[in-house]
Amino acid sequence: MNHKNAITMTTLSVIAVFVIASFVGFKIVDIDAATMAVQPEKFVFVEKISTTALFEFRDGTEMVPIQQFTQTSGFGTKTLSGADDPKAPSAKTGRQTPTFTLEKIVGSTPYLYEAADQAQKNQLNAGFEYPYRIFDVTIFVAIDGTVLRSFEYHDCRVTSYAVSTRSDNEEGYTGKGFAVVDQFTFECVGYVPLNPSMDKMNVVEKAKTIGSSDLSQRNQWGPGFTSKTP
Repeated sequence: MNHKNAITMTTLSVIAVFVIASFVGFKIVDIDAATMAVQPEKFVFVEKISTTALFEFRDGTEMVPIQQFTQTSGFGTKTLSGADDPKAPSAKTGRQTPTFTLEKIVGSTPYLYEAADQAQKNQLNAGFEYPYRIFDVTIFVAIDGTVLRSFEYHDCRVTSYAVSTRSDNEEGYTGKGFAVVDQFTFECVGYVPLNPSMDKMNVVEKAKTIGSSDLSQRNQWGPGFTSKTP
């Protein structure tokens, strides 16, 4: 086998690993990459703050830049846990159903499209289970890779989907162009808001000290300390 064939075989092997991992449900996820999702160059975000969505389906995950994200309900919810109520189901919310809407440029989300299509086909069968009915969504609001806020939505489903064309009135015909977008509405069972900045502030570093019982262990001594032979 020559050098060129070896490179080709190696490349195909790597591709095969990713394909197999996707089909069997392994999550090849890099959270840092998710928060750095690239927005289209012509889109301007104030202070460079933009949104990325991570969709987790049973067959794989999808990360995509989001142009519009709106929480339509959920502030009055609290995800219940055993500490709140021993009988509470895991990741369930009370009082209010968490819902939100997303808008993104068409493309790059075959799993999400399948979830929307299956929801449309089975909308009259409320109790019917189908492969892409339930999934999880995490929303990252970030600037230059630093997450400012994130929101975890559990056991979500698509309740509305449409394709729309955006333009700045007649300016679309005179230079600014058009944007063809997906518009989704989601309803979820669980909702957890996260505040990474506060989490970092609450981290307390422990002092690196040793007790008297450790003094006999020379590997615990700091630099400059040596044993003195009588």
